[in-house]
Amino acid sequence: MGLVPDVILALNFLIDGQWQGLFSYVLFIGFAVMSILIGLKLWVEAERKKGLWTLLKQAFQQDKEEAGNLAKSFLKPSGAKTIIKILGQIALIDEVLEPREKEFVQTFANNWNINFDWDELTSNRAGSNKVNYVKLRQDFSDYLATSPPDKQVSQLKDVITALINVDEEVSEQEQLILGELNGLFSRYLDQHDNLEVYHVVVAPQSDRQEEVIANSFPELSRYSVGEGHAYNNGPFYSKQYAQIICEQYRSLNLFSIVAASLPA
Repeated sequence: MGLVPDVILALNFLIDGQWQGLFSYVLFIGFAVMSILIGLKLWVEAERKKGLWTLLKQAFQQDKEEAGNLAKSFLKPSGAKTIIKILGQIALIDEVLEPREKEFVQTFANNWNINFDWDELTSNRAGSNKVNYVKLRQDFSDYLATSPPDKQVSQLKDVITALINVDEEVSEQEQLILGELNGLFSRYLDQHDNLEVYHVVVAPQSDRQEEVIANSFPELSRYSVGEGHAYNNGPFYSKQYAQIICEQYRSLNLFSIVAASLPA
């Protein structure tokens, strides 16, 4: 991928007669070609008899097998079924199940001897992306509530990052949920230096709204503010995710805002 723009820029310098720039990019091209040949193991004695195309296909196959190696290095945890469920939801968070994403998750399921039903996962998804975000975060929070070892949680963070990047394209939905999950990872692993935190604040405007909050939103915690009180849901670690939660309350005509810290 880096070789193509280097060649184009080198040709541009050649046409413009800019010899210093041309010389620089000729060096870059040389380094790129050398890296490719080394990656193809062209100087390995056992590989010399194979054609260049065979070596290229072999290199791609090795990349494909990396997911399997990652699965083997991640020993089967006690919450393996929950982890597979979480990975499946992440693969579907943008409503598009790419073959490489499915294969990545299935590699872990196979390695841990888990019969994972993709049809059931798909049929149980809500029609709204916002509901799926909330369900995924709740399942992930429930997993962390079982107090898994830090090493296992750190490995899961690497696995989720690899899954989101496996198709070489990170969608807006994946970026949003990754930001929220990374915040939960950081809090659990005590790596929360400079971690941005957001709260959703709900302020009831009538006795009827007080009743709705008390009966329908047990996740809201009441706190004093000024001469009155308000309700808080959080913390959250992605402003976009906090905004999704905020909009759910607004849809019921409840006054709510996203705050970087709780209003005093």
